[in-house]
Amino acid sequence: MMEKKVTVFTPAYNRAYTLGRLYDSLLAQTDNRFCWLIVDDGSTDNTEELVASWIKEKKIEIKYFKQENQGKPIAHNKGVELTKTEIFTCVDSDDYLKNDAIESILSAWDELPGDCIGIVGYIERVGVGVLTKCSDDTMKKGTLRYLYDHGLSGDTILIFRSDVLKKYSFPKFKGEKFIPEAYLYDLLDQDGMLYLMKKAIYVCEYLLDGYTAGMAKLLYNNPQGYFCYIKQRLQLDMTIKQKFLDSTRYVGMGIAHKKKRIIRDAVYPGITTMAYPFGWLFYKKRYAKFRK
Repeated sequence: MMEKKVTVFTPAYNRAYTLGRLYDSLLAQTDNRFCWLIVDDGSTDNTEELVASWIKEKKIEIKYFKQENQGKPIAHNKGVELTKTEIFTCVDSDDYLKNDAIESILSAWDELPGDCIGIVGYIERVGVGVLTKCSDDTMKKGTLRYLYDHGLSGDTILIFRSDVLKKYSFPKFKGEKFIPEAYLYDLLDQDGMLYLMKKAIYVCEYLLDGYTAGMAKLLYNNPQGYFCYIKQRLQLDMTIKQKFLDSTRYVGMGIAHKKKRIIRDAVYPGITTMAYPFGWLFYKKRYAKFRK
């Protein structure tokens, strides 16, 4: 039986200079029913020594695991594998939690509908305010994709039942270290819905060396992971609009990497043929600058 508390998972790579802010936010939590699990993805700075000093302080429960650098998705796989609590959420190394975040999560968890496998919470950005918006005041729950298709926008914090999360993992591709997080979320959508908690509990600050800042280049540099993600999404698409838009993205990446048989290998060859001109425009706008 898993403990009814939260694992706050943080993948870290050379972020000793930002981890202290997250640590301070965890010390300030109004509910201490959590464990901070750090998977160090091969850092070469003083992350290991810094975390060791915090563990020695014994102010909060901290678990630390170091692996060779393999990228955030594989670090996430390890984090899920090591989780021993009922609830799991990821907080990036350059972000932090509001003081009542754990209390809010556990309170919402007690009211979680039986058909829900987790919670969607709001995020705010330093100096900007709340980033997450919802145009439908009546919406209470849905799969992640449904929520975003019906009024939810902006970044969110996702909290999952650990036993459901443990059913899935990110694939690993030789020479690559990234696959879109939506690859995993699309699979989780098949298991149940998420409860929408319309409250900001997570604070972000996008850094120049972060994933978000260079997402287009990150996707371009990891084409196998991207094709794996986009083909899975196409297989799960329900509407013609979804299939067309994702086929456009598929074509854009295919052109970027001079992929042969773009249309023949597509999930929907007919739709891909129609989407091809738009895919070319998408390539020119997003990826052409990276191709040598």
